[in-house]
Amino acid sequence: MLLFLSFFLFGCQTNNFDIFNTHKFTNNSKEISSSFSFQNRNSKPPKYNSFSTKNAKTNIKKAILYHPTFKKSLASLAQRKSNIKQIKASKESQINFQALGGYAWVDENNELGLTGSVNYSKLLYDYGAVDQAVEAEKLKIKAAEFEVKSQAETIAFSAYQNWINLVSQQKILSIYKKGIKNAAPLVEKIDKISLSGIADSTLILRARKEYSETIVKMKQAEVIEKGLNEKFKDIFSLTKDYKIDALKPKNVKTLKYHSNLMIKNSPVLNAKRALIKSLEITKESLEAQKNPNLTLRAGVNAPADNPIQNGSANVGLLLNYIYDDGGKIDAQIENLENQISFSEIDYNNYLKDIKLELSVAHKAYIGAGETKNNLLELIKLSEDVRNNLNDQLAIGRAKLQDVLSAEVNLANNKILLLNTERDLLLNIYKIQYLSAGLFSNTKWY
Repeated sequence: MLLFLSFFLFGCQTNNFDIFNTHKFTNNSKEISSSFSFQNRNSKPPKYNSFSTKNAKTNIKKAILYHPTFKKSLASLAQRKSNIKQIKASKESQINFQALGGYAWVDENNELGLTGSVNYSKLLYDYGAVDQAVEAEKLKIKAAEFEVKSQAETIAFSAYQNWINLVSQQKILSIYKKGIKNAAPLVEKIDKISLSGIADSTLILRARKEYSETIVKMKQAEVIEKGLNEKFKDIFSLTKDYKIDALKPKNVKTLKYHSNLMIKNSPVLNAKRALIKSLEITKESLEAQKNPNLTLRAGVNAPADNPIQNGSANVGLLLNYIYDDGGKIDAQIENLENQISFSEIDYNNYLKDIKLELSVAHKAYIGAGETKNNLLELIKLSEDVRNNLNDQLAIGRAKLQDVLSAEVNLANNKILLLNTERDLLLNIYKIQYLSAGLFSNTKWY
């Protein structure tokens, strides 16, 4: 059962329209428009001159601005910003014009009549209910802004991943091609020796097997490289291939340093915090609605026939108090309390997951660095072995099969190094993505 108690604290009736001369009314409907325009925003694919370390951030920013997912997040933010103006409008002056025309039957005669009315209302005091609703909506806007930033960071990290993977795969393919080129003359000599019948067939078959396996791996590397190139072109909206330079590593500090930075800067965590605060203020706004509110109201009614003489006007204060709404507001408050509890659990779960993700990336970074140092030593030894075997081959103290095996082994170790360097670089950028952010100082909205 819904009961409303309304009281006119004071009021008056008058035939004089001068009561409205002391007020200036404006129509604020034109203000309800978005500060963003998306129809012509980034409609053409971005243009690039080159892909180097110096212009990496510029190129990736172009890709982000053109990405459809990012545009969608901006549109969502613009919609949220328009919502707050609707809430603010409830505190502004409200003016309503009405006109009624038609026939009236008076003293058995039909007469054509026309009447008009103007009504004005202005909320004066509501215990802060509307102000709190506005503040809650501002926090939702802030959360939407963090979501825009989060979307930009996610796209940026994906672009860096594609960049690093493609450059690494191109280098791997180059090593395979170079290794096969160096091994080809040795295989020809081995084939000639095989035909002569003066060599061990088992050793020759093993050498041919190693060479054939290297060719198969090169073909597989070519397929992977083509796929990575298509992904790279897709995220940057490219229509042709570009020469891509390698990215440089960034500084990485302790896990504790990056963890603290992540809690402070993570756009997802900030968005969740803003939403929780918004729910808490929305709850306060609902609680304020249980209190009385005071509204200034005025109106004018006048017929078309002699409006000055027959018209009337009124002005007064309306006190409105919801005595019993059947528990509607209490139910809404309870629902908000449940939402707050759920949001806090969601925040803590996400914080736990992202801390684990950062810890894994940091440990992988350290492990990749140690592996890289070991592989550099191994490659140096492999090069020494290959060079010694070439020297010994010239004086007849080494076999072609051994030289070929040394060449293949050196190529494999170099590929292991490239994969390790790729993992190292990927984890460096992931650590920055999770903690400080890849575009921490960029304003996207």
